[in-house]
Formats: sequence, C-alpha cells, structure tokens
Amino acid sequence: MKKAFLLAVAALFCTVALSQTRQELYDSLAQSFQDKDSAQTAKIIADWEKIYPKDAELFSVYANLYYSKAMKEVVIISKEMPEDEEYFVGKDSLGNEIYMYSIIELDDEMVDKAVSKLEEGISKFPDRLDFRFGLAHILYEVERHQEMVNSIGKTVERSKENGNKWTWTLDVEVDDGEGVLMETLQGYFQDLYNQPDGTPLAESYVNKVLQYYPQSIEFLNDKAIFAYDRGDMDEALNQFLKIHEMAPDDAVVINNIAYMYQQKKDKANALKFYRLLEKTGDEYYVPLAKKAIAELEK
Repeated sequence: MKKAFLLAVAALFCTVALSQTRQELYDSLAQSFQDKDSAQTAKIIADWEKIYPKDAELFSVYANLYYSKAMKEVVIISKEMPEDEEYFVGKDSLGNEIYMYSIIELDDEMVDKAVSKLEEGISKFPDRLDFRFGLAHILYEVERHQEMVNSIGKTVERSKENGNKWTWTLDVEVDDGEGVLMETLQGYFQDLYNQPDGTPLAESYVNKVLQYYPQSIEFLNDKAIFAYDRGDMDEALNQFLKIHEMAPDDAVVINNIAYMYQQKKDKANALKFYRLLEKTGDEYYVPLAKKAIAELEK
C-alpha cells in the first residue's frame, strides 16, 4: 500500500511538471538567467524539451544559453587608467597607484554555437523576427559586421515574401510588423554608421533596404547623408529636397535641408527652412531652429 502511494505521488509531480505552460517555463527560465542559477536553468530547459520537444522557442533558449556561457568576466589590474570601464583605485606593494576593473571576453566556440542555433531556428521558423534580430545583435556585438549585414539583407528579403507578418517570443504575432522592422533596421544603421570603418558597410546596408523599400523616408535620408559625407553637398541637398517633396512635414529632412543651405551660405533659404522647421512643433528640432534663426538674423 505504501509503495502504491509513493507511485501515485510521483505520478502527481510528473503531471504537475508536464502541465507547465510555455509562458511559465519562459518566466522561470528568465529568472534563472537573472539569478545566474545554472542548475535551475538546465532543469528548466530539460523540462521544456520533455513537454514541448518541437517548440520553436527552444532555438532561442539554447542561443541565449550559449551566448551567456560565451561571456566571461576577466579582472584586469593595470597601472594604466581605463578609458571606458568603471574601476577601483588601489596601491601596489611599492605604493604606486593601480587600477582594477573587469572586462567581458567572449568564447568564440560558444558564440558560434549561439549563432548556429539561431540560424537553424530561422531556417525552420523563418517568420520569427526575434530570431533574426537576436542573430543580428550577436553578430554586431562580436564585430562580425559583414555577416550582420548579410543576415539583415535576408530579413528584408523575407519581409516582402511574408508581407511583414512576423511573430515574436512564444509565437506572439507582431503588431505593425513593417513599423517594427523598419524602426529596428534604422537602429542597426546607426550602429554600423558609427563604427570607425562602418561607412562602406552602412551604405551597402542602406542600398539593400531601399531595394525592397524604395519609398522609405528614413533610408532615403541616410543615403543623402552619404553624399554629404563624400563632400558632394549639391547632390546631398538635391536628394534632401526630393525627400521633402515626398514627406513635407518630416522634421529631420527639413532640418537637413536648412543645414545644407546654411553651409552653402544661402541665408534666405536657410531661414526659410528653419522657420518651416519651427512650425513642425517637434520638441527636439524647434529649439535648434530658434537658435539657428537667431544666429542667421544677427
């Protein structure tokens, strides 16, 4: 009788474990990552595989696991003050000032496993946008920028195939798929553009997006910036003016036109567009417009 009771209890616990929803597993896993509880993380993943063995989420789960394992904190003690890291100041045995700080080093093998897992997930579930953004993020962080651009190019191609019908974590449908995609793509552009050697990659990236979204005001604006960077101010201004015709109320474009005219010493047109910028009511650009107008009217 006692043995039968124990079996019944074991069956009960098994039923409870197997009744966990994907959301419950996800929340528990997120907490285990936050707590850095590797044993609990392993248990949750094992439970997940038993309950939902073909779940798309497992690709994201394993990618996060591998990437977290890739990050190793290394303590540095140096006589040189670090430029970016927070640090502690101490003294060595001779009384000299030393600096102690930590940096994160990445294990290439674990990074490759995370990348591979996301690529596999994308191949099987091509409309999971979080897989695609996760892959781009990792590739950017490990400075594999060309691979990042290539992966985003495939995402843009897929956006036209699926009509921007994307899903996210736990297969939740993304509201305004195109808006989310384009906003994130613009953020990636800024990341690439701000890299010391990022301009050629950023330009090829912009051209790829415009191949599929030729009316994108943000990316047309980016393209005009490249002309300005090359010193071709007339071409940049012409492009900005064309974009302005497409989007007459866009404050970013109006500001760029005003600035171009100001650089060209065309005071009348600079004032015209700064006054137009002032009328947009944009909380960021209106103060800039007022300041520029005051300077030009001196």
